[in-house]
Amino acid sequence: MAAVIFDMDGVIVDTERYWKGVIEQVLDELVVDGDDLEPTDLIGINVHDQYELLREEGYELTVDSADEYFDFYDDHAEAVYSDHADLMAGFHDLLDDLDEYGVPLAVCTSSYPNWVELAFDRFDLHGRFDVVVSAADLDIPGKPEPDIYEVTMDRLGVTAAESVVVEDSENGIRAAARAGAHVIAYAADEAGEMDTSDADEVATSANDLRERLFAELDALDRRPSRS
Repeated sequence: MAAVIFDMDGVIVDTERYWKGVIEQVLDELVVDGDDLEPTDLIGINVHDQYELLREEGYELTVDSADEYFDFYDDHAEAVYSDHADLMAGFHDLLDDLDEYGVPLAVCTSSYPNWVELAFDRFDLHGRFDVVVSAADLDIPGKPEPDIYEVTMDRLGVTAAESVVVEDSENGIRAAARAGAHVIAYAADEAGEMDTSDADEVATSANDLRERLFAELDALDRRPSRS
C-alpha cells in the first residue's frame, strides 16, 4: 500500500508568501538583534517550537511567553487563510484521481487546528483526507524532526517506504526525509531560496507535482485495476 502525505501551508494552500511577511514582522518586532535570521529559518516550524528555538539559541525576545508569541501569529491567521490564500490549482481533481488509485491521504502540518479549519472551510476540504495531523496536538518534537511524519504514517497504517510526502519548506523536507519517506519538494517557493537537497525530487508547478506523484505511485505498483 502506498500513501500520499501533504504539508498544508505552501503546498495545499499558497500561504507561505503571506506568512513570510508575518515572519519578517516577527523578526523585526519580536526578536532583538535578529538580523542574522531569515524567514526560511522559521518557515515550517510550529510557532511554539519557534519560540523555544529562538530562546535556546540565545535570542532576546520582546514577548514573555510562547502564548504571546503565538498570539502575534494568530492575529494574522484569519486574514491569511480566509482572505489571501488560494488553493493549489487543480487540487480537488488531484484528490479525486488519488482516490481512484485507492491511495490513503493525509495532511501533516505545523499549523494549528483552528488554522486548518479555516482553510478546510474555505476550500471545502473536509472529508478529503484519511488523517489530518497537527503538530499542535502532539507532545513531540516538531519539524524538522521526523516525529510528526512517523505519527502520520502510523495513523495511516503505512511504512516510510510506502509513503510519498509533498513538502515546500526546508524544515518540512528535512523532517520527511529523516522519517524515511520519498520526498517531493514543491518548489513553487515564495519564501526565498530553498535548499531541496534532502528531497528525492523537485516539482516546480502543480502540473509537475501531479506528474511526479503519479509516476512515483506507478513505481510503487499502485496503478488502478483494469477489468
